[in-house]
Amino acid sequence: MGEGSDGEDEKRRRTPPPVEFLKPGEAQAPLPPRDQSPAAWVPRPEDYQAPPSWTPPRATGAGGSNLPKLAGVLLLVSATIGMAGALYSALSLPTVPEYENLILNTTPAVLATGQICGLISIWSQAMALLGGIMALQRMNWKLTIVCAIFSLGTLGIFLFEASLIGFLALIVTLRARPFFLN
Repeated sequence: MGEGSDGEDEKRRRTPPPVEFLKPGEAQAPLPPRDQSPAAWVPRPEDYQAPPSWTPPRATGAGGSNLPKLAGVLLLVSATIGMAGALYSALSLPTVPEYENLILNTTPAVLATGQICGLISIWSQAMALLGGIMALQRMNWKLTIVCAIFSLGTLGIFLFEASLIGFLALIVTLRARPFFLN
């Protein structure tokens, strides 16, 4: 028992090789012989990077496209025109005789439909604003598409000009798919 335990104690008492830090320009120390196993396995940073074949051809500098920015600007313009139209209609209230004439000569279903369309337009303006911000950041293409679809329901100052701009934004967003981050 004494003879075998000395050999194990000697193996256990070996100190691991010292950690060596190199300054720029210094040469690395010679590697240990092949018969010695390394003290620990250290992963290399390149083991955790995505292969170059996985990255799409986009916004890595000079090769990036401006389509997401154009889609974002169009969505923001659609939202802004829609908000301007909502403010204009809210601030240009009819006079008392015009309001009385409107109530007497219009069915309640038509009035309710107008209110519902106004509410849908307000929600569409909020979605167009969110989509414009997401497109400018080149983030989340799927959410930007959903917001661009909702921007079709935006009413403008005269009626449908904000919806037409939202339609252009939808087309540009569909074309800009490869240039979004995810």
